[in-house]
Amino acid sequence: MAFFTVQGRTNYYVDMGQGRPVLLLHGISNSGRAWAPQVPALMAAGYRAIVPDHAGHGVSGSVSAPFGVKDIADDSEALMDHLGLDRLDVVGLSLGGMVALELGLRHPQRIGRMIVANSFDRTATPEFKSMAEGWARTFELPHGPVLRLEQNWPSLVSPGFQKTAEGLCTWQVWHGIAAGADGPSLAHVARGIADSDFSDRIRNLAMPVLFVAGELDRMSPQELSRTMAERAPLGQYHLIQGAAHISNVDSPDAFTRTMLQFLEAAQPCDTTASLASRE
Repeated sequence: MAFFTVQGRTNYYVDMGQGRPVLLLHGISNSGRAWAPQVPALMAAGYRAIVPDHAGHGVSGSVSAPFGVKDIADDSEALMDHLGLDRLDVVGLSLGGMVALELGLRHPQRIGRMIVANSFDRTATPEFKSMAEGWARTFELPHGPVLRLEQNWPSLVSPGFQKTAEGLCTWQVWHGIAAGADGPSLAHVARGIADSDFSDRIRNLAMPVLFVAGELDRMSPQELSRTMAERAPLGQYHLIQGAAHISNVDSPDAFTRTMLQFLEAAQPCDTTASLASRE
């Protein structure tokens, strides 16, 4: 079954493969299809890939009021319970990374290993609130989700990826998804996520966490991921050269290789910056 119900809303997910479960959490205005490059690799490596669409995204139900990180984490918990998952790993990118942090802090015994990619430690700032309000107003325009994708595509993925056949295909697929998206729901999410602060709470994470950054990411600078890794007791940091904000898509081979190395924990992650010697 591809749906579960939370507080009267119907959310969509896909559950593929056998083995240790990995929950994959996408970013704002995207959908679970953004994890398409990683799902086959996880399945081939013996993992069970669980990929939801957040509320207000993809084919999940709409929302009618501000809907933030804690709300998406609540939905994720409901999915975990729906599937009877007592232990799992979590991989989240951008907004999904913040949801992963919230889940990790709530469930130190339930989350085994976690990857937080191209994400944020704090959105409760005037700067982020202003940016999120701009997103919300764009989403509320006629065909707003398409307009936002067209405006932000150059900053979401690397220039090199944009020129490839895979980049053009991704653009077309995402453009079609945006055309069917619910702009008012996405506006509620944009406004709802601007109240999170993990900057101090990261120190309470009990599991190994890999913080991934993209060299070309201007939305979530690499220094931010490095700082979060330094704060987490079992934090690691990895920089993907040539990657922009959605690093799992524009640099799928590098992202997937790093992800599997970390999840399998068979060898140290091949990082570009080591945190072995912390000040």
